[in-house]
Amino acid sequence: MRRIGSLIPAAVGGGLFVAAAVAGPTVAAGGILAVGLMALIYVVPAIGLAFMLFTSTVLQVPGSEQVTGLPLSLNKIAGIVTLAAWGARSVVNRVPITWSPVMPALLSFVAVVVLSGFVTANTTEYVQGMTLYIQLAALTIMVANIGGENDHALNVTCVTLSTAMTASTLLAFAEFLLPSLAIEYEDAGASGVSIGAQIDSGSLEGVEIKRVTGGLEDANWFGYTLVGVLPINLYLFHRFATTGARLVILAMAGLQSMGIVLSLTRSALIGFAVALIWLVIRRRLPLGPLVAAAILGGIGIAAWNPAGLERIYSISYAETGGSTPIRSYYLWGGISLIQERPLFGYGYSQFGPNLFDWFRRQPRLPPDVAAYESETLRRAAIGEDSLALINAHNMVVQVWVEFGLLGLLTFAALCALLLRDLALVRRYGAPPHRLLADCLFASTVGFLACGAFGAVMLIKMPWILAGFAAALRRVAFTADAGLGVRGISP
Repeated sequence: MRRIGSLIPAAVGGGLFVAAAVAGPTVAAGGILAVGLMALIYVVPAIGLAFMLFTSTVLQVPGSEQVTGLPLSLNKIAGIVTLAAWGARSVVNRVPITWSPVMPALLSFVAVVVLSGFVTANTTEYVQGMTLYIQLAALTIMVANIGGENDHALNVTCVTLSTAMTASTLLAFAEFLLPSLAIEYEDAGASGVSIGAQIDSGSLEGVEIKRVTGGLEDANWFGYTLVGVLPINLYLFHRFATTGARLVILAMAGLQSMGIVLSLTRSALIGFAVALIWLVIRRRLPLGPLVAAAILGGIGIAAWNPAGLERIYSISYAETGGSTPIRSYYLWGGISLIQERPLFGYGYSQFGPNLFDWFRRQPRLPPDVAAYESETLRRAAIGEDSLALINAHNMVVQVWVEFGLLGLLTFAALCALLLRDLALVRRYGAPPHRLLADCLFASTVGFLACGAFGAVMLIKMPWILAGFAAALRRVAFTADAGLGVRGISP
């Protein structure tokens, strides 16, 4: 059976290759690569998961673009090839599938997204959104299953994720230091996809604000992702006790912390503070050294003081800079949209178009909001902007407006069951598993705090964290006596 099963990836890849050869030489080369990659992932599934994690973080921008000569993007190829190889290996070797209450919640949310096609006014956006959320669900499933096979696989997954975001942070430093890796904020156009620091010279007079993106398309997304990854380094620091390993992990954590600063994302700093507070409460981080590190870091940042830093985190910037003054109208407009269609919402990426329809129906808008409305509509009319890219800057409002009450409830269930899995491991697991549960809990609450101020649904981090929670539940409860602890099944 195993001998026959080992031929499955080759057979699938061979079929892809034959189809590719008919399509053309470029696609044929892609088919050959797919065959080799699938065979490699079949033998070492962690390689496929690493492929998915890297294309979801530091390689997100090139990973989201269609590969020349192929009908798919790099991250879609990573997902399809990894799913196929893992599926074949699981069937042949009878590897159990990771189960967690997170999984039905995940599938329920995806089902709501699929059904939102009945209410959306934009079929093109709906298809794109459905595809994206299916990809995100696949990422959760792969982290849960490949990372959840055993302790070693879970540790490798933690190392891979932190390494990916360290590479992303190094790219962010290059964006900050090299003028060639900087673009005006408007240059990204309606797609918003670009590699490079975003230069905003219009929000504050006389100040050029450079916000790094680290390959994640958006400075906010970069900062939020780092909030989700940084606590995992604490687990790695205790898990790998050699001096060399700990120095490397400390360096990675230091670089990632600086990445949050360079993203110039205030909500990411709030989320990071929430995560640290949780770890202090859980006595995973000593308060004294943490305060000392914060003071030294603050002094260093004040002395270095990159242009715009002291003002973008200031009250004056919050009152006058960028989109901040408009966000209260995002919130009030979003609440009004929810009241109009509370159960089923408007569909994927329909917050912006319906918000501007709400603007149009208001008898009077403040001058700054009216000017923002007029300028945004002008840019959208000439293709320099897209209303579909405008978000509520609040996760609850965004999900409710797009997918209605059912979408909000299923996503809330996903988050609650994620935290419940971690709480169970923290209560019943072995000491290393309890430590990782605390770190992942800190990552999750920190990331959710970011969601109070920004758009986080399409960032890969919450879906990765859901996969980690399911993986840790499986490893923790199958490692102890094999049948679970105190009646808790794996």
